[in-house]
Amino acid sequence: MLLELDLNDYLKIELSRIQEDDEQQLKSSKKHTELLIQLIDRKANKAAALAKKVIRWPIGQTLPTEIVYNQVEEQLIVASPTSEALVPFPKSKIDSLTATAIAKIGVTSKAKTFSSFAVNPIDTFDVKSVIKSIQNVIENPEKEKTWKQLISKLEECSNGEASGAISAIEQNQLMDAIRKYSDDVDSDEETLNGMLEAVISSRILSFRVEDLFLRMCVEKEKTKVIEIVLKDSARVVSEFILAELLKLAAGKPSEERQKQVAEVISRNFSKQPMTEAVAEVLTVSESIDIMTSLTDIYRDPSAVNASGKALSLITILMDSHGSRIVYEDKLHQKFAAISNFIIDMQSLVGTFARLEAAMEETSDSFPTNNVVIRIHPTAHPIVW
Repeated sequence: MLLELDLNDYLKIELSRIQEDDEQQLKSSKKHTELLIQLIDRKANKAAALAKKVIRWPIGQTLPTEIVYNQVEEQLIVASPTSEALVPFPKSKIDSLTATAIAKIGVTSKAKTFSSFAVNPIDTFDVKSVIKSIQNVIENPEKEKTWKQLISKLEECSNGEASGAISAIEQNQLMDAIRKYSDDVDSDEETLNGMLEAVISSRILSFRVEDLFLRMCVEKEKTKVIEIVLKDSARVVSEFILAELLKLAAGKPSEERQKQVAEVISRNFSKQPMTEAVAEVLTVSESIDIMTSLTDIYRDPSAVNASGKALSLITILMDSHGSRIVYEDKLHQKFAAISNFIIDMQSLVGTFARLEAAMEETSDSFPTNNVVIRIHPTAHPIVW
């Protein structure tokens, strides 16, 4: 048995049965069949599993015939005609592993541009010079000149030409050098800012190392770097960075804040990690400002596609800050509009529930899905 599901151009899911030999089956007293779920890198030369999970399937039940990914609930549905299993599968995890798969492709998949159509044209982008500049700053992180050379080289590949150019080990070494330079009180502030912006624009770092880099930028209050990430809708970022982007938005005027919040909710995020991130990053006052913008986005007819995500983030912020709002007397007036919005949503849910119940009562169709109905036939005497 082998079932496959393509998640995107880079990842697919494979579901297979774990086979046991005859001797193992005789010795085994298991009341279930073990199924293996693998997340596969589609672009790898050899099918490489990026993640694995074993699930149990009841013996005697028909084996799965279909796998589907539910984006709303962030679950993998493994289904057969008689049974169904729900496996948690956060979208943020898919995004991070997609970024990892893209990084593995490396520069060999990049198109080259040349200065002319001559017989021996000059390559306008030389990745070797970028790698050399990176090695120089790793070896001499205290030298100002090496950082300026790196900035110059990275600015030449602002469209991502250097993505995947250096290994994971070299990325970590570069990250150590960046931190050492940023911690040095004698470092030139202009060079530091230029270097941080050049690194983030070049996409030289993989998702995991880039997340460490962005956290460092947050720590150093380098907000311009974080805003570069916000403007790049194709970039995958963690829930912690999304929470920091919301914090930046909270400090801006109403219209600008609403626009930035809309950009944040256009990204994928998972409920649990996002709840933990906003609880850590946002103050109560900031969370109310963000919820106010989210209610405006929900009511905006032109932003109908974002209404579901807006409502989802309001729920997350209520989970993370709801109990704290109660004790902030000064913020109760500020929270009143949001409270009224939540009450309206609750009454709307109740209205839909009553409408659905009324429709079921007046429906002429019989319920399906193996429902047993008790009937009471009436006896009529037959006159011969």
